[in-house]
Amino acid sequence: MSSAKPDKTRLEQAKRDGYLTVPLMISVQPGRDGEVEQALRKLGATVESRDPRIGYLRAEMPVDKVEDAYLITGVSKVDLDEPLGNKLPEP
Repeated sequence: MSSAKPDKTRLEQAKRDGYLTVPLMISVQPGRDGEVEQALRKLGATVESRDPRIGYLRAEMPVDKVEDAYLITGVSKVDLDEPLGNKLPEP
C-alpha cells in the first residue's frame, strides 16, 4: 500500500469549485506501471502520459475517486496538480 497521503485541502477546494476531474502526477514502483495504469482506468481515470523509465504516470482522475488512487498497489506517490478544466458550468 502507498504511504502517500492526499492533499485534502486542495482536493476539497477542487470539489467546492465544482471540478469533475483533477490531474494527478503519480510515481510508480519499478515495473508496476502497467498494473497501476489498469487500476487507474478501473477507477475512471484517463491516463494521459506514461514513462516507465522513470516510473511516472499523469492521469485525469474523477475528483470523487482521487483518494482511491493512493490505495493502488504499486503507487509510491501521488501529487494533485492544479485543476485546469472540466468545471461544472455556472447556473
